Amino acid sequence: MSTSTHKSSSGEVQQAIMQGAITREYRADAQQVIQRLNALRSTEIMSYLQYMQHQYMAVSLLSPAMKSEFQTHATQELDHANRLAERIQQLGGVPIYDPKEIAAKAANVGIAPEQGTTLTEMVVEDLMLERQQIEAYTTLIREIGDQDFVTRHMLISILAETEKHANELADYLKRST
Repeated sequence: MSTSTHKSSSGEVQQAIMQGAITREYRADAQQVIQRLNALRSTEIMSYLQYMQHQYMAVSLLSPAMKSEFQTHATQELDHANRLAERIQQLGGVPIYDPKEIAAKAANVGIAPEQGTTLTEMVVEDLMLERQQIEAYTTLIREIGDQDFVTRHMLISILAETEKHANELADYLKRST
């Protein structure tokens, strides 16, 4: 491995400062990736809100075990939203924060918080929401391909956690029916 003795010009330095980790080897359209990540982030925030609401309602339904499960999933959904926000910022974007815009972006992909009246209805709602997210993550992972390795790796990690959530919810429903 050779070391470069090339001295960077001030223009190259300025470009490096402006672009951060985005080099000429980055193959994705960063603005498109930022838009898609903001849409996914919106779904994660809506998922967080739905899980929290279900956690509150599980107390009313005298289901402390599900209260804890909803709380755990809510915390993980918020972590997903934060990881997406960090990547958006790394790519030079701004994570959306306006509640109306978050709700609109989530609704554009068919995600809106729901409130079932029974514990089973809540678990079904959460399962269906997780499955929608699995499809959205899988689609974006395929589209990114090898154009953005870091985003792809992060999305695969979140996808694995989302699939785990879906399996846990499906297992609960199998046991309760």
